[in-house]
Amino acid sequence: MAENSSQYSTQFQENVKGVVVGEGNIIYNYFYASKTKIASEETAEAETVEALCCPYKGLFHFTPEDSEYFFGREAFVIELVELTKSRTFLPLLGASGSGKSSVVFAGLVPALQQTGHWKFTYFRPGGDPFYNLALALVPLYNEKLDRTDLLIQAKKLAPALQNGDLVLSDVLIQIQQYHFDRRVLVIADQFEELYTLCPELDIRQGFLNCLLESFSDAAKSITDVVLMATMRADFLGNALSYRPFADMLTDDVKLGAMNRDELSRVVTEPAKKLGVTFEEGLVDRILDDVESEPGNLPLLEFALTQLWDKRTGKQLTHDAYGEIGEVQGALTHYADECLEREQLKGKREEVRRIFVQLVRPGQGTEDTRRLATKADLGEENWQFVKQLADERLVVTSRNAEEQETVEVVHEALIRSWGELRQWMEADRSFRVWQERLRSLLRQWEEIGRSDDGLLRGVMLAQAEEWLEKRREDISPRERGFIEASAERRAREVREQQRRRRLTLGGLTGASLLFLGLAVGALWQWRQAELAQSDVLTRSAEQLFAGKQPFEASLEGLRALALRRRLKVSRTFRQVRVLYLAVAELHQINDLTDHEGEVKHVSWSPDGNTLASASGDNTVKLWDAESGELLHDLTDHEGGVYR
Repeated sequence: MAENSSQYSTQFQENVKGVVVGEGNIIYNYFYASKTKIASEETAEAETVEALCCPYKGLFHFTPEDSEYFFGREAFVIELVELTKSRTFLPLLGASGSGKSSVVFAGLVPALQQTGHWKFTYFRPGGDPFYNLALALVPLYNEKLDRTDLLIQAKKLAPALQNGDLVLSDVLIQIQQYHFDRRVLVIADQFEELYTLCPELDIRQGFLNCLLESFSDAAKSITDVVLMATMRADFLGNALSYRPFADMLTDDVKLGAMNRDELSRVVTEPAKKLGVTFEEGLVDRILDDVESEPGNLPLLEFALTQLWDKRTGKQLTHDAYGEIGEVQGALTHYADECLEREQLKGKREEVRRIFVQLVRPGQGTEDTRRLATKADLGEENWQFVKQLADERLVVTSRNAEEQETVEVVHEALIRSWGELRQWMEADRSFRVWQERLRSLLRQWEEIGRSDDGLLRGVMLAQAEEWLEKRREDISPRERGFIEASAERRAREVREQQRRRRLTLGGLTGASLLFLGLAVGALWQWRQAELAQSDVLTRSAEQLFAGKQPFEASLEGLRALALRRRLKVSRTFRQVRVLYLAVAELHQINDLTDHEGEVKHVSWSPDGNTLASASGDNTVKLWDAESGELLHDLTDHEGGVYR
């Protein structure tokens, strides 16, 4: 690869206190992808052709420093500037890869600088939205803090906002007073992380309420602070599920696909500023390949960076375009090429293990990026992470706890790289289960590692099965959670056995002496069974509260079965928890081998086998306990409906 492209691999993501975007204007807490100094139009001619820096961004979004090379969204930026004059909340929705972040950072921010006095701050919600918001706000009312003091103040502000000890409007009023002659733009980029990285419903809704308190139509006191939130359009359903926030989204701003003229400016104008031309017909060829899909923008930018590296003098050629695999194949070609390089050749299994942990399987949405820590992937895999970072396939950084982190460089890689899609399809059931396990693990840690939060029933059995099959893909922290759950179950079994031995032991000895004692022992045993039924009921309630309706329903049924065997009437409490659990019950296993819609399912009389009929002309037989596919009946000439 040409030397000038190494700029992207020297530093992928630097956490800095601020990035200067104009005199007196700083985007605080701004994580940006690279510090690429692009030759100006005046100095380009003085440089050699080989030294020309690439004006395209590849898989990174444009920053304020890149604004002179940002083209195609001029009309949309003007619209956003106008909206900031009358709105305090601007939700910007668009498809993944439509350029939302670039529009804000390289379009809106520089434009606002030219229209008046503005201050800017930035955050991504991540897994701890209150802390990340606090980290963005603190520098606005105390600019003299060093990085350590900033972290300390943010750790104080975050719980105050989360617990309601301090309302956000008070913080914003303080910022207004501190910057009485300026307006403030708070940029909440990749807002869908609130749903992909923050699994706790109460935290999500609490954070949304925090924003509503200051930025809803009812909040009139905050007029000089504007919240700009960029979010993938396929997560709009998640946002609309919370009615108070849905009411704020009735007047959202949508970023659609570029037309051909706009795309042409994206392709040609950056190169033109550096005196580089396209071979005749090449621009039209590229535009034909891009089509009108907004999600193709990162693929286009990546292809242009690859094409730039292979330019002939100051011309971009058809031959080079074909060599890189054109727009649709450039990223896939590059990723496959990376796996064949010396440092990664023969390490495909290690690379697979890393990448499937960097993808969060979608549930009603496309797969998304997942931020993983070094502890998640293991020390032994981190050397491969660094090599993948050197190849620009992943981005490494540090989180608020100073843990090393890694994420896929762009979700376009998840959508477009065939190898990664195959890995995810093969591991999808495991990764869906693992994400659920991680959510339960976080809850267990939040309640002080109490036995009440440990796995039990079917969930524990599943965990032990996955641990046996995929131990190397389960982190030590997750393994500890599973093993602690198994140990709790073993303790309960031993205690039950001890109680039964003590109870039954009282029945031996002289018959006359122990006849009465036998009656007492029977009564004790009966009371012990009733107590066990109550324990199972409490367990069902705890599992339901922990959002495990399937396990709660099993525990509730066991409690009722004990009472029925003893011929004792069930309690209202037992009926209630079972009713609630069944009402919330969702599937726990997927039988996904059909290629068409499943029309009907049926159990065998002994309950050991499940048959599924499908529109794909097959009937499949499954082992009901393990979910294993037993047999395919494939000679049907049409769809099977019963």
